[in-house]
Amino acid sequence: MIRSNYHIHSNYCDGKNSLEDMVLAGINAGFISMGLSSHMSLPFKNDWTMKEDDLEKYLFELSYLKKKYASFIELYYGLEIDYFLDRKDISIFSKKNMLKLDYTIMSIHSIGSTFSDKVSYIDESQDDFLRAIRKFYDNSPKKFIQNYYDGIANMVITFKPDILGHLDLIKKYNQSNAIFDDQEKWYRKSVIECLEVVKESGIMVEINTGANLRVPGVGRYPSDWIIPELFKRKIPITVSGDSHSIEGISYDFEETEAFLMDCGYKEYGMLIKGQWEMQPLGK
Repeated sequence: MIRSNYHIHSNYCDGKNSLEDMVLAGINAGFISMGLSSHMSLPFKNDWTMKEDDLEKYLFELSYLKKKYASFIELYYGLEIDYFLDRKDISIFSKKNMLKLDYTIMSIHSIGSTFSDKVSYIDESQDDFLRAIRKFYDNSPKKFIQNYYDGIANMVITFKPDILGHLDLIKKYNQSNAIFDDQEKWYRKSVIECLEVVKESGIMVEINTGANLRVPGVGRYPSDWIIPELFKRKIPITVSGDSHSIEGISYDFEETEAFLMDCGYKEYGMLIKGQWEMQPLGK
């Protein structure tokens, strides 16, 4: 049984429920450890991340909940921090506040000029994704995808987050290979080269179960063919729901646990008394 989740959003960003609602859902799901990880604010206008002015309030509320529910669950302060392909960097605000956190998730969502408001998103809609590829990558999905996986590699080596979030988010609107063919050699080569850098970095990759709940048919992140490649390279994993509602707190965890064991994995990462420890799968 998976008894933790560290990728959890709330109404501080694009989640539907309060922090306390999500904590109670985690307790009801049988978790013994969990982390809240709202989207860190971005240095340009958007409607889905935490506001900079809310960060201290967020941390204060987490501190209160950590004490209130200490006899039921270990709670940890996290944020999902964005890396920007055009900057090859994270925001100054993120750098200033990372030490206030117990752990970080890092991921890539945006495409375009993040020094302005001329930004599209990988996961907003297929139309927005395609518009950005046309505008910023000469209408070449291959050019974007190679830049994306190079960006992931640079992100993990430069910043060494605790968790790499939704490794292949770019597949979200690629169902039926609508944008690119994930069977092609160049695509798989890009992924494998990225995994070699992830291995070198020593960080954990999340097995993210939440996408199917919001967009049926997407599957897990990373894709099922990638997980055995992680295992071959002895890349450690944790299991996360990318939960945006109480309904998603442990979505697909049982099936995912079974699949991970079929791939050879025997353990997953959990924060225990402030330290990452490996816990057995299937128990």
